[in-house]
Amino acid sequence: MENKNTKIKTSEFVWLFVIGCLIGFVLETFWHFFKNGEWINKQGLLYGPFKPIYGFGLIFIVLVMNNYHNKKFWQKFIIGVILGSAFEYFGSLFQEYIFGTSTWNYSHFNLNIEGRIYLPYCLAWGLIAVFCVDFLYPLFKKILRKVNKPFYHVATVIVAIFMTINVSLTALASIRYSDRANNEASTSVVFKVIDELYPDEYMQVKFPKMKVIKK
Repeated sequence: MENKNTKIKTSEFVWLFVIGCLIGFVLETFWHFFKNGEWINKQGLLYGPFKPIYGFGLIFIVLVMNNYHNKKFWQKFIIGVILGSAFEYFGSLFQEYIFGTSTWNYSHFNLNIEGRIYLPYCLAWGLIAVFCVDFLYPLFKKILRKVNKPFYHVATVIVAIFMTINVSLTALASIRYSDRANNEASTSVVFKVIDELYPDEYMQVKFPKMKVIKK
């Protein structure tokens, strides 16, 4: 049996991020359809079907949970609940205070904390964490061993550059989206370009669930 406590390579973080983003997009898209009977754009980046909160979440969970592979199911589940809930809570704070926006709020549910986390979803984080450390990451490692190494390294660099640009542009566009809603002008050349490329109308279509935090 493979030792799943081996050190995680830097290049693996790139693909874990992409995999997490894709899984998150699929889960949220189908969950919204299941609850509301309508298809809605649930992407979290400007380009591609990606939800970055899940990408960063997968990296965080694998990075920490990789050290607890030999624990019992209930122990890994509890650790996953704590890790996932903390990540979602502070992720919400980070988005609000850095970008001035919010994409999820559980205030209309009981058993929520400040609208940032919701108990049933916290329990889901526990199951997701166990799934990631016991199945997803080991499968990911097995697939990597079969990939042509030169191709893998080139593809990793290309994907890393693309996702870095994608995340950076999304961050800048979100900041300006919030600033414009709060009537904050900018003399920055970069932000003027962002305003032209990603106006409010574009952002509202691209991120229909994103709410601006009024100052």
